[in-house]
Formats: sequence, structure tokens, C-alpha cells
Amino acid sequence: MKPEYIQNLESKENIFSVMVCHTLKGEFLKYLNDKKLTRVYEKSSMNESGFLNFQEVIFKSQQNFYLFVEIKTIPQSDTISNLTIYYKVEQYNELFLFLSQLLKQYKNATTNNRTT
Repeated sequence: MKPEYIQNLESKENIFSVMVCHTLKGEFLKYLNDKKLTRVYEKSSMNESGFLNFQEVIFKSQQNFYLFVEIKTIPQSDTISNLTIYYKVEQYNELFLFLSQLLKQYKNATTNNRTT
């Protein structure tokens, strides 16, 4: 199911193509926060201690890709993020390069953090 934010964009523009990426373990949301992305939507909850727990976040890239991240925290386990990217079909080649670089850098960052 497409997020309402994306559906609203599509009602004003054209329909987006969709790329669903594999499940990513670890602090993927934190990693994306450090990138040159604009946070355009988020869904979160707050516990009694004032800790924010994000369930959904949408980022907009400089290339006008929309990265929809669904975050699931499994007790006594890793945080798991599902990544879905919305883009214009004519941007496929650019998206492929962007995504390849993003995932490679994330993999390197998580590997480096585990070894330190």
C-alpha cells in the first residue's frame, strides 16, 4: 500500500514507479539522516519516557526520488527497515546508480562500525 504522502504527490503529478529493496538490518534510518536527503514525512510514537519511536519516514533525494522507510524494532534483536523507492520511470538509470552507491556505503558503514 502506497503511503498517503506519495498518493497525494501522484494526484498532482504522474504515477511513480516503485522499487522495493531488501530488508536492511541496523540503524538505516540514522544512516539516511546523515545523507543529503530532505525528510518530508514521518510517523512516530512517544513512550512514557519521552523516547520517539519512528515507524515510517519518507525522504526526498536531490534527484527527486522518494525513499519510504518502514522501521520495525524486534525485541532483543536488530532494528529492521524496509525500503521502497518511488521514482519516475525515465530516472531508472540514475536511480540504479544512486541506490547502488547508497547501499554499498551503508554496508561499508555497518561493517566498519562492527569492527571498531
